[in-house]
Amino acid sequence: MMEAQRSDGMDFDEVRRMLRLANELRELPHGSEQQRAHALDGLCALVDAQVGVWAAVDPHDPGELLIRTAIDRGWATASERAVFLRFCRTEQRRARDPALPRLAQALDGPVVTLRREELVEDRDWYGSEHVQELRRAAGVDACIYSLAQSPRTGIHGIAFHRPWGARPFTEREVQIVDAFHRECLWLHEPARSVDAALLRGLGPRLGQTLRLLTRGLGERQVAAELGLSPHTVHEYVKTLYRHFGVSSRGELLALCLGGSAPPVW
Repeated sequence: MMEAQRSDGMDFDEVRRMLRLANELRELPHGSEQQRAHALDGLCALVDAQVGVWAAVDPHDPGELLIRTAIDRGWATASERAVFLRFCRTEQRRARDPALPRLAQALDGPVVTLRREELVEDRDWYGSEHVQELRRAAGVDACIYSLAQSPRTGIHGIAFHRPWGARPFTEREVQIVDAFHRECLWLHEPARSVDAALLRGLGPRLGQTLRLLTRGLGERQVAAELGLSPHTVHEYVKTLYRHFGVSSRGELLALCLGGSAPPVW
């Protein structure tokens, strides 16, 4: 259990908010986009960031990292987000982020978390194509990078950004991201699937509804996916509750996905 007052500077309220966020994440479908998006939103609030990014990373060449897939939250405009997506899809090698090679070199354990200022000096940063062509257009500058690696899940990263011209992140905010990332590495584990045995005795529509619920979709999203009315899907969900002897969505997902995520702190 993390102590309420840490020697690294986090106060009781910050630890309490981190614990609450971790508990909220355990109630969401494990490995789902919904769970990871909620983690980004919560951490953005904790460290006063505008944009959060969750990415799987390919170690392309020694010392070089390439973003393979990403969940991104918080862009001020659609055009700013489009700049980020273009970078991920086509611009990474040409206008590479000068901080990433040094971040890769610093990854000598399960997690490394650093501010941009600790990786690249201002002169090199603001003189780079990455910043002048992409970050300016995307409206973000100050950033925290946190990279994790494991033999099972590979390399994943989370990053947090402030608007262009905003204050740099503090060491205390880096510590918050680092502590959370270290204790919540289970968030990088792949989504669990519903055991085929649990689907026996369910009709096709009930089975489809259950699979979509375990992917993190809400009832209205399930209805849209299946071309049904929200009322019909709501009745399906109530039928699933009765079938499995549960009284809430959290209980249903915990049962069908083999329990909640591992405890934290």
